[in-house]
Amino acid sequence: MRTDVRNRKEQLKKQEKKDFDSSKDEETSTSDEEESSGGNRSKIAGKENHNFVHNNKNKINNQNANNNNNNIKEKDIVDPSVNNADNLKATDPPSAKYKKLAIRSVMGAFMIGFFTMVLSTDHFIVALFVIALQLLVFKEMIALRYIEAKEKKIPHFRTLNWFFLFTSFFFFYAKPILITLANYYPDIFQHFVRYHLWHSFSLYCIGFVLFILTLRKGVYRYQFSQLTWTLMILMMVVVQSNFLISNIYQGLIWFILPVSIIVCNDIFAYFNGFFLGKKFINRPLMKISPNKTWEGFIGATGWTLLFAYYFCGFLLKYDWIVCPKGNTGFMESLHCTRDPVFLEKEFIFPPEITTIAFKYLGITLLPFTYIPIQFHALVLALFGSLIAPFGGFFASGIKRAYKVKDFDTIFPGHGGVTDRTDCQFIMGLFIHVYYNTFIKTLEIDPTFIWQNIMMLSMEEKMVIYEKLKQSIEFTTGTITP
Repeated sequence: MRTDVRNRKEQLKKQEKKDFDSSKDEETSTSDEEESSGGNRSKIAGKENHNFVHNNKNKINNQNANNNNNNIKEKDIVDPSVNNADNLKATDPPSAKYKKLAIRSVMGAFMIGFFTMVLSTDHFIVALFVIALQLLVFKEMIALRYIEAKEKKIPHFRTLNWFFLFTSFFFFYAKPILITLANYYPDIFQHFVRYHLWHSFSLYCIGFVLFILTLRKGVYRYQFSQLTWTLMILMMVVVQSNFLISNIYQGLIWFILPVSIIVCNDIFAYFNGFFLGKKFINRPLMKISPNKTWEGFIGATGWTLLFAYYFCGFLLKYDWIVCPKGNTGFMESLHCTRDPVFLEKEFIFPPEITTIAFKYLGITLLPFTYIPIQFHALVLALFGSLIAPFGGFFASGIKRAYKVKDFDTIFPGHGGVTDRTDCQFIMGLFIHVYYNTFIKTLEIDPTFIWQNIMMLSMEEKMVIYEKLKQSIEFTTGTITP
């Protein structure tokens, strides 16, 4: 009798441990071990134990489900009765619709004003602003799965996440800073400049080994899913944001224009959907985001094209926005020889076309002047209206998967930082690819050459100095070859 009781207690204890396993494969292997270890038990006792454990298993599962539901804040749960751009319920009074419109408008104006203030400082400050946004987006994305990780008692969950973020930051952003510091303190930072790639790889290896050491039996699959989630965030946020920062130093226009295009498209999509949504096309734009309407999507595309063309012309008035940063100091004024893409050109129709147009249509085609960047701006506007919104749909899918309305509540009426920047990352990557493929004319970047020179030893720098000195003297005619 005592043996039966002892066996029941042991089996119940094993079963309770098995209930906390998220992996079905691990549950199967655990149950196989239990069956093999319990082969010498009596049939009657085994049957009683099975019924006893089965009842307790149902109770534990119900209790876990209730705990998981309680961990989600009620205000963050997606309400199925909400089906409009303002997250309004059918029972809300009509005044609530315009109240939320006012809140969104005031908060939006504040964000645009703050963004304008940041842009009026320096390229370095703007780059720091982008890095700060990355930190906030990473924090919001990691928080989605933190409660579940805490329940499963994953060791050092947040520590490893932030370590991998620090490693990626060091790889992408540390080298330019180290080069600048090496100009003032060469004895200290020259080593880090020269071996920056090696130090980055070493940090990655440390994170990789630490992750393996934190693996715990029973939650293997869950821990690997957490690692995959972290790497996905780093790829979608940090890697794409690195190209945003590169765009900043090519000239603020390559940062301001695409960001403004996304903001414009978002604003007009909201207002068109607010006033005209489902009045002409009574079906949602995307099932994953039923609040988006065809009227908002189509109307925003037209308005964004107009905005991009004329706003680009406005930005061309300022050298501070058009000129690349180069090697100028902090907060120094910028003046440069403008790239041909920013200069007016005259377009003359081919004689064949002018002849046909006059002969058959009675139209005289006259030459006209244009600025190439304004036509490039139309391409950017088309991408920002047709492709970039899928970044928002991607974020909507994540929110529905985790049953939250917004990633955060830092901006009243707008949600979190992720809710406001979900389309900006892919837009920044597109600008980098488009600029380097179709616009950039200077094949050799002097800044890149300077960074490589700074990685050399003092003896190697002196060799380059003497060679360069001789070349300059020969070119200017001060010496004979």
